[in-house]
Amino acid sequence: MLDGGRRGWRWLTSGGNIRVRRPPALFVGPLLLLLALAAPYRWLFFLAYSCLILTLASYGWVRYVGPRLHLDRRLSQKWAQVGDTLEETWCLHNCAHLPVLWLEIDDVSTIPGYSARRVVSVDRNDHRTWTTGAMCVQRGIYTLGPLRARTADPFGIFEYEWREERTRQIVIYPPLAHVRGLTLPLGRSGSVARADILRRHTTPDASSVREYAPSDMLNHIHWPTVARTNRLMVKEFDQERAGTLWIALDLCAEAYQESAITSGTVAAPVSLQSSALPEAPHFWETPLELAVVIAASLAAKALDEERLVGFLADDGRPRLVQAGRGPRQLWRILEELADVRATGTLPIGDVVRRERGSGTALAVITPALDGAWLPALAEWQRGRPGAALAMLIVPAPLRASALEERLAALGARSYVCVVGQPLPLVNPPRPRATLRISPLGKVIGDVRRER
Repeated sequence: MLDGGRRGWRWLTSGGNIRVRRPPALFVGPLLLLLALAAPYRWLFFLAYSCLILTLASYGWVRYVGPRLHLDRRLSQKWAQVGDTLEETWCLHNCAHLPVLWLEIDDVSTIPGYSARRVVSVDRNDHRTWTTGAMCVQRGIYTLGPLRARTADPFGIFEYEWREERTRQIVIYPPLAHVRGLTLPLGRSGSVARADILRRHTTPDASSVREYAPSDMLNHIHWPTVARTNRLMVKEFDQERAGTLWIALDLCAEAYQESAITSGTVAAPVSLQSSALPEAPHFWETPLELAVVIAASLAAKALDEERLVGFLADDGRPRLVQAGRGPRQLWRILEELADVRATGTLPIGDVVRRERGSGTALAVITPALDGAWLPALAEWQRGRPGAALAMLIVPAPLRASALEERLAALGARSYVCVVGQPLPLVNPPRPRATLRISPLGKVIGDVRRER
């Protein structure tokens, strides 16, 4: 009997989706009916029957319309970069023969500045489509969903609510910027014979040509020389440009706390309205975001030169990307950079000592100006001038002058990145003019930016 009661209750509530919004409204009809039986006036019976019919009709309305509503959402892209416009297309289908006067949609997404909360209506046997969007203002790994939607009968006695617990993950990567006037440190071949390496590795610079050997690749043939000499000749590539480059990013919390105290500024939290598409905050305004963009940009620059690139960092958990080349290697590094935080306890010097390669180049990105990491840099360089580069994140250029002199004495090069100094983006967003209609019917022009 208990199981039968539970099945009956689930049937009445349509699996728990139907709820009573105004419980007192359920007692008005029975009370009026009892009053009419006690004092048999015609108008009391009329009111009692009207309230009972209204309650039953309201229940039938939500029970009929609710299960026949279908909401679809489609994301325009699977990933994005800071500065991109994230857009999502929604489509509400009403398969019932009754209209939906209102449907409240509540989406619990974690993307900063993005909200899909909305109240919409749709006619019977009709559908409605709309788009929600926001500017990607912060790198990270976020989720879209879960989703909650609810509607009610015209009198608001009952409501129908359903939840979609399915979530979707989206990664917002840091942008890439041009670092002007920067020359990457050079590595060397290591213990492998130079001729063998020149046959295997392709670099942007070809130093000379030689006769073809059976182990050479066909795409290394230099056809203008073949046409001139009537012999098969292949290109020899500059091996110095093929040296491995390791990028070490400082994520020690103390280094960034000291940088914030030295600059005397604290980054303000981002506060955005869900319906707005604001300009993305400049990544160069905070030391951590500037360091992350510099790391990503160095990796892209080195990989564009067809070099092997590896990545080192520690923000509480070791982040290591073994040296590799090609577009996939850039995506591996960007995935690590997407959610790094300055929460590490390990100084950058200890991070560098974890991975020391023979003859490889090193680029250190750090806001720490105390120079405690210089011995680790010297150990990596091993007397090879130009094999190490220090990217110094500073609040003002003059603050790094003393450390630059110490780096020059070690034979390492330095590059100063000033917090607050703009850097040109590799793929800047383009302005796009759009029109929207305000709730009062006024046409308003917006200028949005798209890549």
